[in-house]
Amino acid sequence: MTISELADHDGDAAPQLSVVIIAYNEEDRIRECIESVFDACRDVDGFEVILVDSNSTDRTVEYATEYPITVLRIPSDDLTTPSAGRYVGTHVASAERILFVDGDMELTETWLPEAMAYLAAHDDVAAVEGCLNNSTQTGISEADKLGGAMLSDAEALDEIGGFDPYLRSNEDIDVGFRLRAAGYRLVRLPEVSVIHPEDDTISEPIRRWGHGYYIGQGQILRSRLDSPTILRWQLRRQRYKLGLLAWLSAGVVSLFVAPLLLLWTLLSLLGFGIVASRRGVMRSVTILTAKTLGIAGLFIGLTRPIPPAEEYPLSAVEVVATGRTLAGPARNGEGTGDEDGSPEGETTAGDEKYAAGNRDDDAGKSVDN
Repeated sequence: MTISELADHDGDAAPQLSVVIIAYNEEDRIRECIESVFDACRDVDGFEVILVDSNSTDRTVEYATEYPITVLRIPSDDLTTPSAGRYVGTHVASAERILFVDGDMELTETWLPEAMAYLAAHDDVAAVEGCLNNSTQTGISEADKLGGAMLSDAEALDEIGGFDPYLRSNEDIDVGFRLRAAGYRLVRLPEVSVIHPEDDTISEPIRRWGHGYYIGQGQILRSRLDSPTILRWQLRRQRYKLGLLAWLSAGVVSLFVAPLLLLWTLLSLLGFGIVASRRGVMRSVTILTAKTLGIAGLFIGLTRPIPPAEEYPLSAVEVVATGRTLAGPARNGEGTGDEDGSPEGETTAGDEKYAAGNRDDDAGKSVDN
């Protein structure tokens, strides 16, 4: 089966929700991620789960196929970005609501029902997010950008052209800004939406640099030059990097004037000391490293044009497994006959572990029918 055949939903009864999980080398967390999605969707009448793997070299795909979900693989490192995963997943998703989750996240059970209800009740809202890991928010607030897990209106997403598969990073922020520019609202609920591991060590910005993630912001700035509003929002997000760039430039100039160099050095140490007293020394070093690498990535990204999204070769994406529309609660029924080669009445390994309860006759149908 090809991805174009998988994306052909003519005649199929669309589920209420499509969940798109993007993953790369997440063998240690992917099971918990998928199971958290099942738990969060226990009150959803019909949902599908689509995992898009970015050419993992570990057992991520193997573990994902234990579940009754669709598993896709982008087979070339040249085509893999987080944005490409969301782009591919969007093309396969069949529901009017699409939930995007990273493979190292665990979805909470409280946020999703609230998010779906809010999105359904407000036509001017294109996306709803929650708080990451913990929340001090007391009420619903307007969001100026998106990040982490987000529930999106598929029609609004399609209206702005969806995710850009060639962006190296910040694709969720880019989509959020484009949705706002199109007149839609973005909303953040006070509930915690996902639990996400945090890495405050120096290795994290180095890892991100190695994957080319810091290039994304420069790519976005270059591609949005024709939209002054979005460009202004993006530049505002970079104010700390631009401020650091100005300060580093002042340091270079001071090299030629000894008194100025001494003053610049003392002020730099004072500034670092203030940040370190609040964040800790190692955390401050990590922040400074990330901002410095971010500046370098910004300039590199500005030099790299982005091909049109339509040129992305969807035909190259491999269909590893086809899932089916599931009905919550996700663990209270017996497995039904699949159309992936399993005989009627015989369950697959994923069905035996997480059989979907059926609320209607179509609940057990494969998504490729």
